This record gives sequence, structure tokens and C-alpha cells, in this order.
Amino acid sequence: MINTLNHLAFVLKVELSEVETIIQNIDKFYYEKVELKLDKLGQPKIKNGKVQKRILNPSVNRLKIIQARIQNNVLKNLEIPDYAYGGIKKKDNIQNAKKHQGKKYNFTTDLKSFYPSIDHKKVFEMFRSFNFSPTVSRYLTQLTTYKGKLPQGTPTSPLIANLVFIKTGKKLQDFANENNLTFTSFVDDLTFSAPIDFKDKAHFIIDTLLSDGFKISHNKTFYKTKNPIVTGIIVKNNKLSLTNAFKIKIQVKEDKTDAQIKGLNLYAERIEKTNTHKNKIKNL
Repeated sequence: MINTLNHLAFVLKVELSEVETIIQNIDKFYYEKVELKLDKLGQPKIKNGKVQKRILNPSVNRLKIIQARIQNNVLKNLEIPDYAYGGIKKKDNIQNAKKHQGKKYNFTTDLKSFYPSIDHKKVFEMFRSFNFSPTVSRYLTQLTTYKGKLPQGTPTSPLIANLVFIKTGKKLQDFANENNLTFTSFVDDLTFSAPIDFKDKAHFIIDTLLSDGFKISHNKTFYKTKNPIVTGIIVKNNKLSLTNAFKIKIQVKEDKTDAQIKGLNLYAERIEKTNTHKNKIKNL
């Protein structure tokens, strides 16, 4: 691991003095972006008569470049558990949903305000857990957190979130292994499934998340026995299917560009190919 600041500067291909200047003037390297929260049809979410919004803090200029190097030269060298599918190269929500196909019993939950719930202390502890020196861990934390939290909209945040979650994820994975469950995470979406009923044990999942400082979106927490929706895809016994909301989204073309329409259709084709691939294997 990286134990000296000179080594860190070498890995990031930057002068240490520039890193220190950026840290001292960190407010100049972020901006605030307000983004509307959208429903399943791509329309703005409204709650209590108010349009729901999320605040992003994308990084800019040299900090964004340095964060990209942290992502490629530091974070990607750290081992990510197999259960993680979000923000991981060559993994996606379709593969995540596929892991739960054929399992009758399914529990899904969502971590509320996931990124903001990860403070700078958790990020620092994560780097230390991978044996970076205290000083290097502090510098990396200062380069990847903003106002004491993990910001949304930066190159490093998705992977850091996965790495921070490892401590809690191990507890959940051990629980899954002990009870013959399949467990996956897709950023803030957690899914557990099994061929046998485990509803009486699901409280362990919630208790573990809460005790480790995470919050649950109760309106996104479900225990189902038929056609659950996992990361936006209906998981049936023998195939994956598009939700009705997504089908409507494809059909409504008036407010979309040709590129957006093509992207939606390609996504639908990818889901269908996963079903075709499984059928081919069965017929061999």
C-alpha cells in the first residue's frame, strides 16, 4: 500500500505542493448542482406538493483529474467483494438482478441518503483498513470528501462507497452464507433471496444496517414471494422482464432524442439476451 506522501504524489502523477494547495482551497474545486428526482416514468417526483430534488457536488478542474487518478491508480487496486455490482467495471444492474432469478423469496431494501451518510471518518477508516499510512489516508480522505461527507457526482464516490460498506457487507454476507441466501448490493440497493422462506430472519439485515449507522428507506423495503423488482427489473422464476413503467417509457418518444430512444431499446435487448442465453444453455 501507499505509506508516504511522496509515493502518493508519484502514483497520482502530481506535485505534492499542488495537492496541498487544492486541499487548502477545496471549495474552489466543487460546485453545487440541483437535480430533479424522477419516478419510474421519468417524470419529476412530487411529495407533499413539492418537487423532490437531490443536491450534487461534482468536482472540477485539477481535483477532478486527480480524483480520476485516485480511482484508476489507487481504488481499483483494492479488492471489492463479489456481492457488489454497482459502480464496478463490467458489472451492472442486469447482472445483479440475474443473481436472484429462480429464488422464490426475496427481500430488498434501500439505504437512505447513502453517500451523505458516509462521513470523512468512515472514509479515513476505510483507507486505514487497507493499510495506507495515517498521513496518506488523511490526504486521500481530504481529496475525496467534501464538507465532511462523500459527495455525489465525483469519479471516486461510487467505488469509495462500496469500499466503506465492506465492513457491514461482510456481516451481511456471513449472514447470507449461514442461511443459504444470495446477497448482492447495487450501490444503495441491497437484495437477498432464497428458495426457502427467511422472513423471520430478515430483521437481522435491518438491525445490522442501523447499528452500523445507515438509514433505511422504509418505502423501498419489501419482502416478496412473486415477481420482485430488483434494481429496476422484474425477476421471475425463469426470466427477467421489463417493468410496465419502463415499457411505457420506451413507447413515449415525443420528449426523447434519437440517442435516448436507441439507448432504451438497447437496454431492453440486453435483458432479452440474458433470457435467450439461459434458454440456449438449457437446450444444450
